[in-house]
Amino acid sequence: MNVWSFDTETWLIQPGLLAPPLVCGSIATREPGSERLLDKAQAREFFRKVLTAPDTHLVGANLPYDLGVMAADDPSLVAPIFAALDAGRLHCVQIREALIDIARGMYGVDPSTGRKLDDDEGARYPLALLVQRHLGLDISEEKKNPKAWRLRYGEFDGVPVERWPKEAADYPKRDARYTLDVYFRQEAIARETPNGGNLHAEADQMRAAFALHLASIWGLRTNGASVAQLRERVEREWSENRAKFQAAGIYRDDGTKDSKRLAALVTAAYDGQPPVTAPSDRFPDGQVATDRDTLLGSGDVLLEDLGKSGRVDKYKSTYLDVVEAGTALPINPRFNVLVSTTRVSSDYQQLPQKGGIREVHEARPGFVYCSVDYGGLELRTMAQRAIWELGFSKMADALNSGLDVHTLAAAEFLGANYDELLSKVKAKDPVAVAFRQLAKILNFGKGGGMTGGSLVYNARAKDRVSFCLLAKRADVCGVERVVVTVQRKPKMVCRACVEVAKDLDKKWLNAWPEQRELQHRAKSRTYGGGFADVMIPGANILRGACGYTQILNTPFQGLGAVGCKRAMWRVSREMYVERSSPLYGSRLVLMVHDELISELLADDPQRLHDAAERKAELMRQAMREVTPDLAPAIEAEPALSRIMSKDVATVRDSSGRLLVWELPAKRAA
Repeated sequence: MNVWSFDTETWLIQPGLLAPPLVCGSIATREPGSERLLDKAQAREFFRKVLTAPDTHLVGANLPYDLGVMAADDPSLVAPIFAALDAGRLHCVQIREALIDIARGMYGVDPSTGRKLDDDEGARYPLALLVQRHLGLDISEEKKNPKAWRLRYGEFDGVPVERWPKEAADYPKRDARYTLDVYFRQEAIARETPNGGNLHAEADQMRAAFALHLASIWGLRTNGASVAQLRERVEREWSENRAKFQAAGIYRDDGTKDSKRLAALVTAAYDGQPPVTAPSDRFPDGQVATDRDTLLGSGDVLLEDLGKSGRVDKYKSTYLDVVEAGTALPINPRFNVLVSTTRVSSDYQQLPQKGGIREVHEARPGFVYCSVDYGGLELRTMAQRAIWELGFSKMADALNSGLDVHTLAAAEFLGANYDELLSKVKAKDPVAVAFRQLAKILNFGKGGGMTGGSLVYNARAKDRVSFCLLAKRADVCGVERVVVTVQRKPKMVCRACVEVAKDLDKKWLNAWPEQRELQHRAKSRTYGGGFADVMIPGANILRGACGYTQILNTPFQGLGAVGCKRAMWRVSREMYVERSSPLYGSRLVLMVHDELISELLADDPQRLHDAAERKAELMRQAMREVTPDLAPAIEAEPALSRIMSKDVATVRDSSGRLLVWELPAKRAA
């Protein structure tokens, strides 16, 4: 097997241009002194030759970026790139490092010091970090210096490499050498790491990373008129809020927050016993909490308005400029293919569900959005995990039989007959609906190890749901409050809500006995606060040094990630390579947890229907492969729309053909 490193130098990345023009390439083999600088024509020739050589492997640092550059430079290379990725011949040292660190329980942490890396280092594993870690060399200056050669290669486009300054010519060659040396150090370390450092999973992660990078390059567009309306509304609401809170003394005239005044208002609202933050060296007893949930639960109208205003602040500070830029150029989301849970993260993954941010995103002319979301995926992967580990799952039996598992759990809570309760749910009986909602919260929370206090806090903070009110145990939530620990931080929650949650906790375990056994095993492995390794079943990916909740969460979350990435790869391959597929020419734009959002060509209604159905079928097939015992329960329905919205629904005509969902007129106005 031949192994080469490959790197490109390009013009600078610009907004809307994530695959800038190629300037040169650099290569190296393991043989010392083999580093070479290639001009544009030589880089193209080398890359094409290596892609089609079945015994040759290519290594890069952030290789998906280089693949995108080469594909943009010569679109005829797209199919060979997909083929080489399918063959597992393309490697990225950053993805490899993430897999190794996940196996040893050190993701995002410097294994030599135990120091938590900063967000960029921990998520991206830049080459400078890997060179320091594996080769003991500090190359940070030439990476971070704003005058470094790495930022100036556009100046040399068209200039023969023989005429380049020596340092400009040497820099790419050094990177090629460093990258290959890191690769072989990783090979040696993986042999000494549990589960081989998970490197057997690299090919799948590389495929997913390239598909995500193609989505980033394509990007998203926004509607100018919609953005202008959004800006006017957000800035008006922000100004009105700021004036109100300045009048109340919470904000000073210069715009800074008066923390003492706010703490005094919170203390008064909680009758002198406010929630407090976690103790610290500076504040051993903690400070008066002023977070959103504390404000919303205060019972004080002004403080509740302040808590709600954070949404408008977020829109103004985080989203307005971004969506406005999308009216002129594509917005390029930034994806990270591999975090500690093996799921995908993105800076565009947490778009607000309400408030109009999503709705300003509009498919390009000639395209419509197609969103396909797996229905209740975590319940399916949770059940599959139980079958593999315990040999049985009552939840799997229910899902495969087509039963509503939320109503089934609610029937356990109420001691009711399932069929009778389901009829009441369908008839919108308030008690039946309320307990089904409680069951849904527990079904998605308890499987990951949430305690009663955590369930109560998250239901209240995220969805404004009060357990005591839903269960008809109180008329007012929060009359008495208790302190609970949520993610190692003290939080004040309603005592009655916690009591309801604890009562339902026992009944939930009766509904799903496999979860009682899984939680018992997790507790026994982490007795006294210890840590243990856990395997993602079916994928053979090891996550090291896990605590109690991680042992419960990682297998089913990771299994879902495996299926989603497999589906994304197959959908992308048909979009870019398979000319016979109705998906050919369409483009993926976002992966949001368990949902794939694409722009499908809309030139022909029948082809649009076929493309959406094909995408959904590929997604179902991929997930059925990783959850074979839940195959009948895997759900994924396509929905078409011109704009992005959480309200988008599947719409069909009388013959069953998919139609484009329209935003209701009232909401559009």
